[in-house]
Amino acid sequence: MTETRPDYLRIHRDPSPIQRPHPLATPDLADEFWQAFSDATGWRIQHNGSTQQRPALLPTLDFDPMGGADQLESVPVVKRSSATLLAQAADVLTQELKLARAALRRQEVELATRAVITNDQQRESIADTLETTLADAAAACRCDAAAMYLLDDDTESLNARTVYGLPPNRLEQPPRELRGSRGDLEALVQGVVAIDDLHDSDIDTWNCPEPAGSAICAAINQDSVPIGTLWLYGNDTTRFNSADHAAARMASTQLALQLELAKLKHNELLKKKAADLLRDIAQWQFMSLPAGTKLADGWLVDGMIESPKDWAIGWHTWDVLPDGTLMMAMAEAEDQSLAGAMAAATCRAALTAHTGYRHTPRELMQRISDTLWQTNTGEQLVSLIYVRIDPETGEGEVTSAGKITAIISSGYGYRPLADGKSPLLTSHLDSRCEISSFRMATGEAFLAYGPGLDTGNRSQMMLGDQLRTCMQRDDPHPLAAIRRAIATIPLQHERGAISIVRQ
Repeated sequence: MTETRPDYLRIHRDPSPIQRPHPLATPDLADEFWQAFSDATGWRIQHNGSTQQRPALLPTLDFDPMGGADQLESVPVVKRSSATLLAQAADVLTQELKLARAALRRQEVELATRAVITNDQQRESIADTLETTLADAAAACRCDAAAMYLLDDDTESLNARTVYGLPPNRLEQPPRELRGSRGDLEALVQGVVAIDDLHDSDIDTWNCPEPAGSAICAAINQDSVPIGTLWLYGNDTTRFNSADHAAARMASTQLALQLELAKLKHNELLKKKAADLLRDIAQWQFMSLPAGTKLADGWLVDGMIESPKDWAIGWHTWDVLPDGTLMMAMAEAEDQSLAGAMAAATCRAALTAHTGYRHTPRELMQRISDTLWQTNTGEQLVSLIYVRIDPETGEGEVTSAGKITAIISSGYGYRPLADGKSPLLTSHLDSRCEISSFRMATGEAFLAYGPGLDTGNRSQMMLGDQLRTCMQRDDPHPLAAIRRAIATIPLQHERGAISIVRQ
């Protein structure tokens, strides 16, 4: 469906206000230099509009060699080659001055919004918006220039952040002291102060920032807290009325809203970047988890993690060691934040490094604990369980530290192996882990689970019953049955578990 606009309707857009010089504005330093250059050398510079090409020089006056002695005074006193070298060096300096002023303009906008804006295009857009508001305010109040001054963190000085109708070097001037600035102080108290004639007294009690003939000062507030002032300058004396006061108040409110909107947009961008970062972390964690598989003939292994957060603080893994034994491990950090996720990743890297050579389960736990102690000055508290099983005999050994519980179940019942009440890994310099031996017969399942699934004896009974039921049905996937059984329970803590079934 295409919308058509009737011929009798027209959309009118006001053109963007053009910044015009006014009597308050001093000549630009670059223009003054080039004028002095022309007067001193007799050559004038001709810019071609490109910063990549060198400027061209032309005589200040058109010289006619047949014009007689009167034209001799128009002959340039400096050679063209010398003037060209000087002009090229000066052009580089003036270009750097323009770039520095543009960067200062963007920096002042960034400071005004109290946010770190990394996009130069966004800075330019905010600066243009603020300057447009200043221009509209000046036009509405019959003024020639405007400036926005914001208070510092100590509310002791005012810094010029955006100007209109004033030379750019106003942003380079040092901050003004709030103490003694009567105009700013009265505006912060009353809201708006209008000064019809700044030349009425020999003593400038208003302490006007610019040598104007009249001015309006309005307070800029955010959430009823003053953050700065808006000054509108007129070159001539002006009798301001209530409409001018209202326009100044509206302009100051608009500036406050624009600053707040810029901050909100920046915060939304930061949140989006943080969300993207968390998504990448979660994706990396998901891809690093092994899928359920047949680890050896007659041995099926599986694992699960469910987290209420965007990331996980636990992991599980399994492998066949060089000596042919089966290895399973599961860990969960005590810290629930991203720091805990990184501690868990460090623990996994240590496990991978230390399982590549001969070891006992107790030695492995101590080496992992030493690695966690040495890699961070903080407390990397981790719950960890490590299991080794001989696939031929079913004999195994389990060592655990922290809050991970382990049980073995058959079709007739279950028996506990680890109660999940031992000290956390790295809570002591020497690992105080629990070690026990077991033997798995055909038709039995081993289950280890974290504190998210352990809510007391009733939880262990429920998990043991699920394992027993699965073994009675010859179901090699007990974790799937457990997940179905707890699907209606709200996910408030991370749930992690591993299982291995001997068929």
